[in-house]
Amino acid sequence: MTILFWTLSVILVFAIALAAQMRMIISMALRRALAAKFGGGPNDVDYRAAILSLGRGPATTDAEKHLETEYPNPVTQMKLARQVSLAGPLALLIVVAIGRFGLGAY
Repeated sequence: MTILFWTLSVILVFAIALAAQMRMIISMALRRALAAKFGGGPNDVDYRAAILSLGRGPATTDAEKHLETEYPNPVTQMKLARQVSLAGPLALLIVVAIGRFGLGAY
């Protein structure tokens, strides 16, 4: 059971790190795409806001609409990475609690 505990723990830590990396890289690429389309720099506040609001409801700005129509795969990957980065730490906490208190693994 100890091997199962450590395997699950390592897989969850890897998933959390991968999700964080995916969010950073995809965000940077999408902001550069918006800067190329609409002008300005990739660090503009409007572009950052467009990336943050992806997948949180219907697209309201031109930047969000452009991203959803022109880049559907990165937008979907961004949504998945966001979900994993939110649920991953909770899953890791549950696995550690079960391993520590239920299985006696250290």
